[in-house]
Amino acid sequence: MTGKRAMAKVGTVLMMFLLLIGGTQMVFSQEARAEGEFGSVISVNPFGLLLGVANAEYEKVWKPNMSFVGQAVFAFRSSGRWDWTLFGGGVGVKRYLNPTAPEELWFGGNASLQYVSAEYRGDSDSSLFFGLAGLVGYKWIFGERFTVEPSLGLLISIGSLSILGQSIPISGLGGALGFSLGYAF
Repeated sequence: MTGKRAMAKVGTVLMMFLLLIGGTQMVFSQEARAEGEFGSVISVNPFGLLLGVANAEYEKVWKPNMSFVGQAVFAFRSSGRWDWTLFGGGVGVKRYLNPTAPEELWFGGNASLQYVSAEYRGDSDSSLFFGLAGLVGYKWIFGERFTVEPSLGLLISIGSLSILGQSIPISGLGGALGFSLGYAF
């Protein structure tokens, strides 16, 4: 994948993410919020960068016990003769057990779509992958606005690539472990 083409695709995903945030802000801005409560959270996974993954999440509360989530991800990895690039986004919901959104215990799910490009021994392929996840987590708000949120769950990924004439199905069920730091506003 050429540098200009990759940057254009990353720019497209970022634009989609910004439109998602703007759209949800307009849709849910009509909801009345009690004074002192938070209506939105932006968070990132600081440990993902150690593994070559950059992801961000925007959460918008629309009911006292429910919120809408938009996510963006970009990943790159080189291992031996393999080079991988992934970018995409997803949407989901979080349901809080108490009317305390966006904090305390929650469960939810999301659906995602990712563009994956791989290169091996000079041959390359790219494809779209679809994912579904079921998650549970807990969010703390520290100080006045900073959040810490561990989560875990199950995810399923569906997609395949064709390298050197061989179809490589990269699908299956796996675990999801997350940790994010954020800012509530």
